[in-house]
Amino acid sequence: MSTLQVEIVDRLDEEQKREVARLYYQAFTLKFSGIWIFSRKEQDIVDVLSRCLHYDKALYAVYEGRVVGFAGLETGVGFFMTLNYRSLRQTFGLLGGAWRYAAYGIFRLLHGNTPSNAVHIDPLVVSEQARGLGVGTRLLEAVFAWSREADRSKVLLEVVDTNPLAKKLYERVGFRTFKVQNTRLFSSQAGFHKVLHMEKMLN
Repeated sequence: MSTLQVEIVDRLDEEQKREVARLYYQAFTLKFSGIWIFSRKEQDIVDVLSRCLHYDKALYAVYEGRVVGFAGLETGVGFFMTLNYRSLRQTFGLLGGAWRYAAYGIFRLLHGNTPSNAVHIDPLVVSEQARGLGVGTRLLEAVFAWSREADRSKVLLEVVDTNPLAKKLYERVGFRTFKVQNTRLFSSQAGFHKVLHMEKMLN
């Protein structure tokens, strides 16, 4: 299998940031429309994300100047994506912003906190054109190195039950499933029924 020779960076220009917002939407379209922002309009969601992503909390895979993948990094202080009412109101109006912000707050209550000895990957995204070319593996290896530098002993992530290829990748680089969460009640509209919680211990 051929691999794409990407550069791993932690800083982006403004055009690349917009690419990240669009890649995020494209990777999780059903989640954004069904349980996160409740809209099927790509432009609206990308606009919101562009204002709400914390770009300093991620590592990015860049190929010929374009972002082809990224890994959000959570260390217990903030999230890569934090939807705020002001941004939602700017796109969806007063009432539309209010109920979306309330729904997002409920989702975050279910999210949990990152332990002090861990780094939590959320999300891991690879562009459709770059999948199968080693970009995901390269990003994970970079996260492992970053986590060791931060003196963390393990890396955490989640994968849904309808994404077996991602699960296989995570297992191949050393992750194991330690918890399976039944989310059918609120996630069926987003196309999955269970969330697998996985961890990799760092030696």
